[in-house]
Amino acid sequence: MSISKSYRLTPQAPYRFDYFQKRVENSSNSYLYSIGENALSRAHIIGGHPVLVHITLDTPSTPNAPVIRLDVQGAHSDARADQAADIWRHMLSIDRPLLPFYQQAATDPVLKTITSDLSGMHLLLDSSPFESTILSIIGQQVNLTFAENLKRSLVELCASSIDVNGSTHYAFPSPEQIAALNYEQLRAMKFSQRKAEYVIDFARGVANGSIDLHSLQGMSNAEAIDYLIKLRGIGRWTAECVLLFGLGRPDLLPAADIGLRNAIQHFWGLDHQPTEQEVREFAVPWRGHESYFTYYLWTALGLARAAQKQQTVTPKAKRKNSKNMAERDKE
Repeated sequence: MSISKSYRLTPQAPYRFDYFQKRVENSSNSYLYSIGENALSRAHIIGGHPVLVHITLDTPSTPNAPVIRLDVQGAHSDARADQAADIWRHMLSIDRPLLPFYQQAATDPVLKTITSDLSGMHLLLDSSPFESTILSIIGQQVNLTFAENLKRSLVELCASSIDVNGSTHYAFPSPEQIAALNYEQLRAMKFSQRKAEYVIDFARGVANGSIDLHSLQGMSNAEAIDYLIKLRGIGRWTAECVLLFGLGRPDLLPAADIGLRNAIQHFWGLDHQPTEQEVREFAVPWRGHESYFTYYLWTALGLARAAQKQQTVTPKAKRKNSKNMAERDKE
C-alpha cells in the first residue's frame, strides 16, 4: 500500500525558487521534470519503487523568502516518504544559507556586484552521486541537445514510472536497472561503444558493491577525486562534477575549467586567459565557498554573453525579427 505525505520547507532568505526553476528548464536534464507555474514534479526510485515528488510555492511567500510545499505520492512507508523529501532538500539546497558566502564575496567589488545581481541563487544539485556520475559520463564531449537525447533514451529504456492524475512520470534508473542492460541496447540509442561501456560498467560496479559511492562522504575533495578518476570513463572533469553537483561540496574549485577561466578573464579584465595555477592563486580568498563563486561566475558570464550577443544584432536583423514576430501574431 502506498501513502501520500506533505512537508513545508522554509529556506533561509535570500532564496529564489524562480532561479532554480529556470535552471531546470534550461538544463539538459529537464526531461526528468514536469514543469508548471512555480511548480515542479519529478519521480524517484525509493526502496525499489517509483515515488513522485511535487513542489509548489505555498503561502505566504515572497520572491526572496519562499515557503515551499513538498508533496510525496506513492511512497510505501513514512520512512520512504521522508527519504524522498530529503533528496529534494539536497537538490534545492534548502539547508545551505547563502549569507556566509555573500559576506565573503563582499570583500571584492566585482564579486559583490555579481552576487547582488544574482542574490538568492542556490546550487541546483543532482539527486545522488550515482545519478550525477551517469549524467556527467553521458555529457562528455557531446553538445547539450545530443546529451539530453541520450539521457532521455536511457531513462525511457529502463521505464520506471509512476502515473498520477493521468500523467506518467519517469524516474532516473537505479544502478541495478542500468547494470542489467547490455552495450548493444545503448548502442542502438546512439551511444558510442565506449560511452555505453562506461555507463553500464560503472552501474555494475555500484550494484555489486565494488564501487562504494557512500564512502565519498567521508573523503576530502582530493581523496574523492583520486578515488573516482581510477574508474574507467571518469576523468577529473567528471569527478569534479560529481563532487559539485552530486555531493554538493561547497569548496570545490575546478581550476582547469574553461568557463571559470573565461569568467575570471572577462570580469577582472585580464589580458589573457588565466592558467590553472593562476586560477588557484586568484581563488585563495574564495576558500570555503569555491563552488559558489564558480557557480555564480559561470552564470554571470552566460548572462553577459547573452546580453552582448543581443546588442550585436544588426538593425536590419532587428527589423526582420520584428516583422517575423508581427506576422506570427497575425496567424
